[in-house]
Amino acid sequence: MLTKKQLIDGFGQIGIKNGDTVIVHTSYKSLGGVEGGADAVIDAFIELAGKDGTVMFPAFNFQSWTETHYFDVKETPSKMGAITEIARLRPNALRTPHPIYSFSVTGARAEEFSKADDVEAYGPNSAFALFHKINGTIVSIGLDFNSTFSMHHYIEYNVGCDYRRVKEFAGIYLGYDRVPKIKMHSMFVRNNERVKTYIVPGMNELLEAGVIREVQVGAAKVHHSTANEFYDNMSVIVREHPEKLHYIEEPKY
Repeated sequence: MLTKKQLIDGFGQIGIKNGDTVIVHTSYKSLGGVEGGADAVIDAFIELAGKDGTVMFPAFNFQSWTETHYFDVKETPSKMGAITEIARLRPNALRTPHPIYSFSVTGARAEEFSKADDVEAYGPNSAFALFHKINGTIVSIGLDFNSTFSMHHYIEYNVGCDYRRVKEFAGIYLGYDRVPKIKMHSMFVRNNERVKTYIVPGMNELLEAGVIREVQVGAAKVHHSTANEFYDNMSVIVREHPEKLHYIEEPKY
């Protein structure tokens, strides 16, 4: 069982320091057991980022807005695993506004991120854009490369690619003002069901080049990169080798 000190020492290899902003993608079970559970993992990152730092966990929920057409910034659960839901429920956490791609945010920039409102999930006023602007650190704990580093979609949107398109979704939106509104938000989605996201070849290339780095914490491989490094290098793959990020499934007749 990992103690919180071991977590801090392990994640400390990433080089997170006071004042940093960190997005943490997580597989809790990959760590192999933690004293104090998910809260100890959350607290380890908060301590590493310090009093001037900010820690973000994905609180994505793809069904709420696209299928049931309802989103409550305070109540709609995260579908990204146990740690993310516990982080969302912390009393000092604020949520970014986009109803599909939201983050729960704790720390110095929480209020700033809670106002990062854009119709498009990856637009210029989105949480992703703010994270990029301040050159945050992306951390992925024990996840397959095809299930993490969600910022790669932000890069596809901003660089441009022909295998995705903007799709609009409308629904009832309940924000922190608790006044329900009919709103429209969009997301850069796959062109059709035959387009399959598979970013492992591109991610392995960035790992080999040292853009993405790897440390071991407990039983988990932990990958990390800065927003600027990841954007600059993944952009080249999006433009020049998009086949390393997706494939087209053959039609079934």
